[in-house]
This record gives sequence, structure tokens and C-alpha cells, in this order.
Amino acid sequence: MNLFHIQSTLQGIDWTSSFLENNFIGIGWPATGDLEHGSAEEWKEQLVQRYRLGETELSDVMDTLYTFVYIMQDGDYVLVSDKDWTYVGDMGDYFYDDSNGTEGESICHRRGVTWLGRIPLAELNDKVLALVSHDSIIAKFEHPIAQAKLEPWVSITSSTTTGDNHSSARVDEGTVQEALNVLKKALQSEEADLRIRAAVAILQYAKS
Repeated sequence: MNLFHIQSTLQGIDWTSSFLENNFIGIGWPATGDLEHGSAEEWKEQLVQRYRLGETELSDVMDTLYTFVYIMQDGDYVLVSDKDWTYVGDMGDYFYDDSNGTEGESICHRRGVTWLGRIPLAELNDKVLALVSHDSIIAKFEHPIAQAKLEPWVSITSSTTTGDNHSSARVDEGTVQEALNVLKKALQSEEADLRIRAAVAILQYAKS
């Protein structure tokens, strides 16, 4: 599992609220069309035809598109920041959404996100602060994800409702305690992904 930061101000528009409220992240350059249905050469041709990009900027945009479509993966974590908080999300697959048109300010290249928590900027460690301060539209955390120390801030809000007949499983207290003990042991695992998922499960149980 990898960790990324993505800029939420694109073409001068702050998309942070939209990303959080509508559970997605995205990038611009909509005129390229669906990036999964074209080659890199076709992306480049569309960028040259539709956008006035210098050679260096064109190379940067190509790298951004490639990262968004092929380097980011379902299950990776992504950070989005505003002036006070950094928000942690679990990413889904890439999709192309041109339902609002393909004008310059449209965000058609998207990934769904399940938002898991938020961290005050003042609480970020130096490595994560360097990530969210990066100038690139998309930046990858170049350290083991355990060094991001996201566990205390990550949780999942239960979507069940009080009146739902399926909102809680009928499990005896002994089994619940045994499962919690397994999760607590998993918190000490050498695998960062396992530790994070164990922390999520425990926090979810605590909120239920």
C-alpha cells in the first residue's frame, strides 16, 4: 500500500469541499478523454492540440496523468489538505466522468475515495509535512508508510442505522473479546498495512 498527496486547488479553483463531500479526488486536462482507453502517445497528442503547454510542462502533465491512472492503485491512501487539516482517504479505481462537460475547469479524471479521518496540520510529522508541502499536483510518500504514523487518526464511520435489522451481528461476548485480542496483536505486526487495518477495525468497533 502506498501513500500519496494530491493538490485540491486546480486551475485556481479550490476543490477540497467537493472532494470531501462527494467522495472523490480528481485532476484536470479533461480533453484527453478516458485515459484508460488511449495510449500515452494519444494523451500527448490531445494535450498538444487542446492546451498550450511548453515542453517541460507537457512532460510534467504526462507524468501526473500516468501516476493518477497507473501508479495509484485501489486501496492506496491519499491525503488532501486545506489550511488547517490534512484528510486521509482510501482510494478506489480510476474513472472518467464528463457529465459536467470537458471545459478547462472540469475535473473529469477521478478516483472514488472513502474518507477515513483528518489530521491537524500541526500534528503532521516532518516526513508527511514534506509530502503535503510538495509543489507537484501528485506526490508519493517515499518512505515506508509506517513512518507516516497515520494510525491514531484513521477511522471508519459506520453507515448502519438504529432501525436496521442487520445493523449488528449476534455474537457472544467471548468471541468479540477473542477477535479484539487478535486485532490488538495485529497492531504489533511488522506490516504497516496490517497495523493500519487493525487500527481501523478497533476504532470502528469502539464507535459502534
